[in-house]
Amino acid sequence: MSQEQRDIIDLEDIGGLEDEPEEEGMTYIYDEDDDMSDEGDEEDDDYEDMDEDEDVDFDDHNDDEDEEGKGEDSEEEQDDGQPFSALLGGLRLMHSLHGNRTYSNRRREPSPTPEPDYQKGGEILNSGDFGAVESAHLTTAVPMKNVSRKLWMRQLNPRVVNTTSIGENFLPCNPGKVIEPSRHPVYSGGYSADGSIFASCDQDYKLRIYRTAGNRLIREKVMQGMAGRWTITDHALSLDNDWIIYSSITPYVHLTRTAADAPDTHHQLDFSPADEEYDVGLWSVQFSGNGREIVAGGQNRIYVYDIESRTVLHSIAAHGDDVNSVCFSEPTSSQVVFSGSDDASVKVWDRRSMRAGSGIPSGVLVGHTEGITHVTSKGDNRYLASNGKDQKMLLWDLRMMHSNRDYRKMPPNRGTGFDYRMSDYPGSKSTKLEGDCSVMSFRGHKVLRTLIRCHFSPVQSTGQRYLYTGSSDGQVAIYRLDGTLVKTLDVNAAFQKYSQSSRSGSYIARDVSWHPHCPSIISSCRITDNGYGSYSDIGGGLVQHAFRMGLESDDSESDVEPASRPIQPRHRPRAAFQ
Repeated sequence: MSQEQRDIIDLEDIGGLEDEPEEEGMTYIYDEDDDMSDEGDEEDDDYEDMDEDEDVDFDDHNDDEDEEGKGEDSEEEQDDGQPFSALLGGLRLMHSLHGNRTYSNRRREPSPTPEPDYQKGGEILNSGDFGAVESAHLTTAVPMKNVSRKLWMRQLNPRVVNTTSIGENFLPCNPGKVIEPSRHPVYSGGYSADGSIFASCDQDYKLRIYRTAGNRLIREKVMQGMAGRWTITDHALSLDNDWIIYSSITPYVHLTRTAADAPDTHHQLDFSPADEEYDVGLWSVQFSGNGREIVAGGQNRIYVYDIESRTVLHSIAAHGDDVNSVCFSEPTSSQVVFSGSDDASVKVWDRRSMRAGSGIPSGVLVGHTEGITHVTSKGDNRYLASNGKDQKMLLWDLRMMHSNRDYRKMPPNRGTGFDYRMSDYPGSKSTKLEGDCSVMSFRGHKVLRTLIRCHFSPVQSTGQRYLYTGSSDGQVAIYRLDGTLVKTLDVNAAFQKYSQSSRSGSYIARDVSWHPHCPSIISSCRITDNGYGSYSDIGGGLVQHAFRMGLESDDSESDVEPASRPIQPRHRPRAAFQ
């Protein structure tokens, strides 16, 4: 046997590309005996089995093709007498192509992020719909002397300088601080409309209610919620702050009081209509403005529930996939509903045109190429924003929406079909759909691993001139409406400082909430293992970023107080967390 023949045999024994080395695991900052629920373990097994099956199928396919290639090569060699060197080069090329196909979950370089349309964004800022036009020309990093001058000028001539244009320059900043660690992921958390209450929900069905004192949270009540499937998926506070609702991957929403002296009675509201026989799971819930109704999004459907009569008023087959987020267009009204789904569409619904069991949307907003993780309204019945798994956040104007008839004529949006929980986005960030009616796009954050949420900044202090969002890379991104990324808040650094570790972990800012009056953002976070090959959580917590005049806060002071302790002066010892 010649040397070239031995080279071919050795080449056939070579496998595909070697697995990439596993990333370094993160440091456990909480108890190691806190495992996930049984459902989570079963899902992990399903993902592992799926990956193994795919690898085996690809390998078998490659082996068959290699054998066919060998047979053809031997036949050509006998007939034509071609030299082994030419066959060797061809086999190497064929094997390299097959090797790349063998490992379908191999990470690839992300596509470049396109530049935002600053001119179009500037027109939106100067439209007058987002605060005073004068403040659109201010930079976000105004020196203190200029702010002092503005305060003085406002005292002399209040008509020249308004409070919003000053408040815009006081944005939350680094460093952040872990104010409430948890042994389980925190799936949702948010301030009330008036900023007097902050509520959060954990994967272990714990509900925590805090009173606020400026930037400080005072723990008032911790409740054990009713168990569901996997986790609490969402929660919402009523406009008067007396009630809180929460959902899970079940057909039930639970209602309970927020007051510290109120009994822990959880009222079960059944969202499964009697004529529908399938397993209902709810991903998003919201109170109506009058507190009498609840809108919820579930598996392909949206629901409107009347609390007083305990009945489902409407159950609409709204989308072609799971409805991940719902909200009302105005905080004090319940006539118009927005919904976002994994079918990559945002739909607008008029309650007055809904019919029991079916319904036609008033309009459809097209622009995302992958599923929607969250929708949020500006509150003026005109603008809304959405986060998508295509790694971008879009701003919408209802005057630009498509009719349902025109939407049905559009070519279907196929997407990439990637699993955002387990892998990076494989598509192009610059892809633009036919019929895209969004007015502005924001890119730079990551929407992976979980349903990342986004919101408008407060109207009282910023004129809603910013959009901010969590991110799966452990950051909170703040965008000005002209497309500029003006601030990035580092959740990773806050957790690493708290755990006294410099090792990189998978910290995910899932939900974010900006205080209505103070320059402070609280992130509801998950801590997961350090790789995309599994899906296990090892903790979570609340991280606060506040405006601090460029000075780091005193670490000896805790920003969360237990309810049993009064507010103490500065330099008190760290509070004992639950």
